[in-house]
Formats: sequence, structure tokens, C-alpha cells
Amino acid sequence: MKFTYCPQCGEKLIGKHIGDEGAVPFCEKCGRPFFPFSYPCVICLCVNEDGQVVLIRQSYGHQRFVCVAGYIKSGESAEETCRREIKEEIGLEVTGTRFLYSKYFAKHDNLMLAFVCNVKKDRFTLSDEVSEAEWFTPEEAHNALFEGAYGRDMLREWQELKAGGKL
Repeated sequence: MKFTYCPQCGEKLIGKHIGDEGAVPFCEKCGRPFFPFSYPCVICLCVNEDGQVVLIRQSYGHQRFVCVAGYIKSGESAEETCRREIKEEIGLEVTGTRFLYSKYFAKHDNLMLAFVCNVKKDRFTLSDEVSEAEWFTPEEAHNALFEGAYGRDMLREWQELKAGGKL
């Protein structure tokens, strides 16, 4: 997000050179810069004790299978967001998280933080934003995810870590 007006007082921002950053939107009235930023999100590859992966269909947007994902709330760590989003969307408890990598998603200006989240296999409790959740083998999950989905990259990374004894 790029600011044109100060989000605190409403004054028009000016470009002020700050260190190595170059011209940064600056509010002369508040005396502070407002650096552009992307919205941080988590994307979770949820894996149970049997090595199955859960994918969801959202009740809005595309009706494809995707991984659980969500925005990081103010004051929340990425790991806390994983636990909250998984509990909210599918009703499962997270028993462990492992950070995989970050990736920028230009379409929505998101910094996606990818995690493998260990969950206990249990009955799903779906939120209003989820129309379906289903367990898949890794191969089935790969086929259920659309070409170019971040979930496919995460699945591959998880399988490589597992095969290399790093999980």
C-alpha cells in the first residue's frame, strides 16, 4: 500500500529523502514517514499424523481447492495466525508449525508466509467462509490444487523436507 495522505491527520504527504530509502511519503504535520507496505498473510499446508493434507473450498470467489490462509492481525505472530485461521476455518487444533518460505503475491499485494501446520485428524467444523474441507493424500492434493497454486509449491517443499529427514 502506498500512501498519498497521512493516515493519522489527513495532510497530503510530501516526498522526503530518508537514508538509503530515497524519497519516502512523509507527513510534515506529524513529523513521520509512511513507508509503503504489503499486507502480510499466512498460507497453511495442514498435514495430519497419517500424512494426509486438508484442502478447502471457499464459499466466495473461485470454487477451487486451496490451502487455509488468512491475514495477520495487529499484535499477532505468524504462528498465532496459523493456529487462529485453522481453528476458525476448519475447527482443527494445530500441534506444530514450521515456516517454509515467504513469497510475494502481486495480484493482492500480499506477502505470503508459507507454513506446514501439523493438525490432529478430526471432524471439520467449517466457518461461513468455507464451503467444503477434505482430506487428501499428497498426490491427490497436488492434483486437486490448480496449476500455479502456492499450495503445490508448499506440498513439494514439505515432501522434499520429509524425504531428506528434515521433518
